[in-house]
Amino acid sequence: LFPYTTLFRSMSIVVLALVVMSLGLSAVAQDDALVIWADTTRAPLLVTLGEQFTEEFGVPVVVQEMGLGDARDQLLVAGPAGEGPDILISAHDSIGQFVANGAIVPINLGDKAAEFTASSLSLFTYNNQLWGVPYAQENVALIRNVDLVPEAPKTWQEVRAISEQLRADGAAEYGLLLPTGNTYHNFPVLSAFGGYIFGRNEDGSFNVADVGLTSEGGNAAYAWLSSMYVDGLMPPNVNDDVMFEFFGSGEAAMIVTGPWYIDRIAETGINVSIDPLPGAEGISEVGAPFSGGQGFVISAFSEKQLEAETFLLDFVATVEFQQAIFNDNKRPAAILGVDMSAVPAAAAFSAAGANAIPMPAIPEMAAVWGASDAALNAISTGGDPVEAMNGAVAQIQTAIGLMSSTERIVVLAGEFQSELGCAGDWDPACRNTELMLGDDGLRSEEHTSELQSRQY
Repeated sequence: LFPYTTLFRSMSIVVLALVVMSLGLSAVAQDDALVIWADTTRAPLLVTLGEQFTEEFGVPVVVQEMGLGDARDQLLVAGPAGEGPDILISAHDSIGQFVANGAIVPINLGDKAAEFTASSLSLFTYNNQLWGVPYAQENVALIRNVDLVPEAPKTWQEVRAISEQLRADGAAEYGLLLPTGNTYHNFPVLSAFGGYIFGRNEDGSFNVADVGLTSEGGNAAYAWLSSMYVDGLMPPNVNDDVMFEFFGSGEAAMIVTGPWYIDRIAETGINVSIDPLPGAEGISEVGAPFSGGQGFVISAFSEKQLEAETFLLDFVATVEFQQAIFNDNKRPAAILGVDMSAVPAAAAFSAAGANAIPMPAIPEMAAVWGASDAALNAISTGGDPVEAMNGAVAQIQTAIGLMSSTERIVVLAGEFQSELGCAGDWDPACRNTELMLGDDGLRSEEHTSELQSRQY
């Protein structure tokens, strides 16, 4: 948990009580069973696998459905009280936060490591140790309507030219749509122009003091994005549904998305090509997307770590099980030997991510998303890109400073923060909504009257 976030003791008790109630599993049952937290898609497969494990080892397995984000947050609360899982599915970018909180244990794959792709193992490697058993990799790619754009654009400058020509010809309203205010989906533009999130130290570790959103490449990338919005070649307020609505109707010729939408892409009925992201003239041949992954981790609070490791090594880390996950999931597999030929789109996404950059799994990444997303939203509505990103970087650096600080503050985070001068909402690093410590030892909020006048 971030060191600048302080919870009152009574609040912690209430939260923990709610967590325990939501799990639907008694402490006695947890003592007897190997407990797994899994999302809705993976849960049924794990139930079947659990039955096989129980038959062989006599240890009952209970699978509880929980989203990846919820599982991460609740492990940090329920785990220390002994009410968490033994195993849970996690996105790779939660590893740094888990390790910083002592919430998971390293995993030794032994000879099985050779059966996994090197890129998938690198995603779950942190501080030179492996912390999870991966099952899927993912990255975004350029999805192109071949009838409107017969050849894949090589650069973002070419994307702009295509956009202008399609509109002039009346063939499509937009050449490209990007999800608005989404740092993850906009990252290939940043990387193509030579920008980055964090610089690197000589030993290869991240230099969190070097935030590359306002580097020379970052400024060039956001200037390109700004020109697309200002000239009306891309609209603001685009989410996934809007993006697919325009793409499916032919009003947008290209979009950027990932393998989680393989079925949705096919359902458009459009003749599509899944291509690598464009580069930038004189800078790069291709834009690098973020690579990400999902896998299984073992809770450090588990009393069944040996059984959990056996379950993962002998039952999860197999081609048979991971083939079943791929058949349901359609995301490129992490283990070698999985047959993906029935889903050509999965192989196309993998090819588009050949130069993908692993999304940083360090805790400091949590300081990036909100600030960067807010700046991208400002750019989409005509805001000055340099000013927007300078503000984002300042906010990121403040948040990172607070993470390593011994200072303790309490901040009210919510949808009201942008109205009180914060760069965005739900920002625990913005001190505009800090609760001040009074003479009586209680916290008070200088904006109390202003907050009470609104309904949230």
